[in-house]
Amino acid sequence: TNYRYLFFLSLIVFRFLLEFSYVGIVSQKYSYAGFELNFGVINYITSWIFFFISFLFVKDHVYKVSDYFFTIAFIFVIVPLAVLYGYDLGRSVLPLITAVFSFMFIKFIVEFRYVSFKKVPTIKNGLNYVIVICLLFVTFLVVWYYLSGVVYNLNLKKVYDYRENNFKLSSLGVLAYTNIWTFKIFNMVLFAIALYFKRYFLSFLVFLVQVYFFAASANKGVLFTPFMILGVWFYLRRTSGLLALPIAMSSLILVTLFTFYIFNDIWVSSLFSRRLFFVPAHLTYVYFDFFNSNPYVYWSNSLLSSFSNYPYDTSLAHMIGRYLGKDMSANNGFIALGYAHAGLYGVFLYSLIIGVILRFINDVTYKLIPIWFAVALTIVPLKKLLTSSDLFTTMLTHGFIVALIILLLVRSNR
Repeated sequence: TNYRYLFFLSLIVFRFLLEFSYVGIVSQKYSYAGFELNFGVINYITSWIFFFISFLFVKDHVYKVSDYFFTIAFIFVIVPLAVLYGYDLGRSVLPLITAVFSFMFIKFIVEFRYVSFKKVPTIKNGLNYVIVICLLFVTFLVVWYYLSGVVYNLNLKKVYDYRENNFKLSSLGVLAYTNIWTFKIFNMVLFAIALYFKRYFLSFLVFLVQVYFFAASANKGVLFTPFMILGVWFYLRRTSGLLALPIAMSSLILVTLFTFYIFNDIWVSSLFSRRLFFVPAHLTYVYFDFFNSNPYVYWSNSLLSSFSNYPYDTSLAHMIGRYLGKDMSANNGFIALGYAHAGLYGVFLYSLIIGVILRFINDVTYKLIPIWFAVALTIVPLKKLLTSSDLFTTMLTHGFIVALIILLLVRSNR
């Protein structure tokens, strides 16, 4: 009980630090980008009400993958949405309410007693198949990047200078999918397997390959993913408690505050407090605002493209970028994209599907895969799903389906 109180106290501290970052840095330096400071008491109190309501689905320990999902959903989605609503009278409360009840509904589906996948059989020698498949894809991409003529870059500040051109050179046809699967899923599976069997030299070699993939793809997430998996491996092997997660996020915000106020450096704050937390939250409000007065898409840009006409002349992400007055791709998570497709019905449908997927992961991994390994394999697509990608895009483009298949293969009763 004391641990649970301490966990929730750490979440409150994290919110206060994020508020301090927003008021003192983000709203001051980036007001031109929509991060305005327009405080209202009613808004602020309301934001705290929904903040505390969300405690109903937050987990302080991780025994299943869904436990981890709900905690990162709270930290990366609910808290930033609440802070923005609390400090800007111009924002609608609908995105915040929708997000809270979306996760409540997902929790209901995950815990629904009449949904079960526990009888799915294990596959003999599945781990061997996984290792061979991953090695083939990783080896191919190492060679292909070399042959494609991409320009390598290790400077985090210059990734956008190289990303588009490198993508055109290396992501031809089906490679647009398999390349992403390779550095987000296949190579990270090898990394996790090496850690599991305590082959630390091999895990270091796999990490170097991931750095190579970062240099060739110019995608920052590629570089950060091994550290996420390493953190999950190091921490969850020793404890099931999640207290370290809000403490780590609070420490990250403290670093941004320190570098800004001591060294007058805005880059760290821009990269973490603004980009990691507030940009996805702000875009959620923008998506809701846009589609409150414009036609829904109804999946006419993807699944139902053969049956209905897409109402816009560019992609959803670029449409929102244009709405913001910029030539940019404004991607967002499943809540914003579900609303873009069919309003609240779209969010409800996505929540239902995600709930079923999480229940599936819980059932097929329970006592058959170490919890840290299951979290490590799903951490990237789940984070994408929450803040930067549509559900079906996450399933296919970002390799969530591939991760689910790998989970099925590596399970063992031994």
